[in-house]
Amino acid sequence: MNVRRTAIGPARRRVVALLPSALLALAACTDPRALRPVIDSPLQIQWQGTSLTSATAPEPFAWWSVFHDPVLDRLMSQALAGNLDLKIAQARIDQARAQQRAAGAALLPDVSAGFQDAYTHNPAQPAFVPRLTLTAALEASWTVDLSGALRNQRRAAIAAERAAEFNRQAAEITLLAQVATDYIQYRLYQSEYAISVRNAASQEETVRITRLRFEQGAASRLDLEQLVSQLAITRAAVPQAREQADSARQAIVLLLASTPEALAEALPEAMPEQTVLPSGDPVAVLLTPAQVLAGRPDIRSAAQQLLSAAATLRATEAQRYPELSLAGLFGQEATNWASFPRTASRAWSYSEGLLAPVLDFGRIRASIDLANAQQQEAYLDFEQTVRTALEATQTAIVLYTQGQLRAAELRNALDAARNASQLARRQYDEGALALLNVLDAERTEYATELTWAEAAAAVSVRLVTLYQTLGTLPPMPLPTSS
Repeated sequence: MNVRRTAIGPARRRVVALLPSALLALAACTDPRALRPVIDSPLQIQWQGTSLTSATAPEPFAWWSVFHDPVLDRLMSQALAGNLDLKIAQARIDQARAQQRAAGAALLPDVSAGFQDAYTHNPAQPAFVPRLTLTAALEASWTVDLSGALRNQRRAAIAAERAAEFNRQAAEITLLAQVATDYIQYRLYQSEYAISVRNAASQEETVRITRLRFEQGAASRLDLEQLVSQLAITRAAVPQAREQADSARQAIVLLLASTPEALAEALPEAMPEQTVLPSGDPVAVLLTPAQVLAGRPDIRSAAQQLLSAAATLRATEAQRYPELSLAGLFGQEATNWASFPRTASRAWSYSEGLLAPVLDFGRIRASIDLANAQQQEAYLDFEQTVRTALEATQTAIVLYTQGQLRAAELRNALDAARNASQLARRQYDEGALALLNVLDAERTEYATELTWAEAAAAVSVRLVTLYQTLGTLPPMPLPTSS
């Protein structure tokens, strides 16, 4: 029976040709320890749109240490120890390991020990004497893997186990990025709260002074109402920042599978008067495209799933070939309990069988077609994972570098807005400037400070995303939380 295979089209062959040799080794090798990045393909050697230099592949390190935030360090350790998604991923690894051991055991003989007693009586035959037969024996059976079906099933199980391990690593990377992102957002909302409270206090003083001047006839009702309106708008931002900070705090609690009480010291519910946004610079993380593709756990998992699907297809094709079974028995047999230990006779048997499919009405053909389609799906998933990884990493690099430029310009704008606000206040006190100009200057300073805080936090979040897309893993063993 001929096996029909789905051909890979020219477009897909071009995609495969663009993959670095590290990826080709990844798809063809069953031992992940043998993977070594080798860059000798037409794939782009550097990322586009960035002046950052690429580094050699770094050893696993706690990338969040670039933020120099001990609270974040502690949260990361607690997340790695308590997150439920990681525990679920570990349970799946345990399942895959058990299935791999079962597939390996199927290659070996099955040996069992048994004891049997049989009593025979036939009243239809008067001359027949009832007979008791006692048998104790070792039985062995073995299905000889002539076609390689069992070996391929074991290869499929090994690849599935490794895919589960890489899936856990991918879940770990996603978890750490999410914790860091939520923590940066938590600090941002605290910062926005502090900015709003500080500006509200300043505006309250301005309203108080203007009200006194209005009562003395030195200020108009319009000036007073404009100040009161601006103060109310600023005050309205305070509860909004508080609720957003609490939402980010609860998200971190969920990721750590903890409680607000347990994290009260690291993530207090009370809003501080001043907070510092986490910031850092990338350290030896900007890998080449080939290094990223060869190191990302999701790509390595997809490659292992492709290997598993290919091995499953070969095992399914082996159903067309004959199957050889061997069986044997060796033991002792007696006719009564008293004589069994002393006079039991030896009993043994041996059998072999060869079974080949002749007519199955298309069952094997359908199984092969199904396995072939599953292999094609695994390949397409592998290709999609590679393309997504390249796109996400390229985008993360551009967003991070452009975000740095934006934050720097906004910092300059904030310094200028503060100087303008101070000058406007001084000239207003000297009677050389209208109150409307002061309001505009203060409003600009307040809005610019909030925008700068958001931009600075966005840079840190984009740095986290960069580490995530590069597939940066923490060191093993992981630090324990105190």
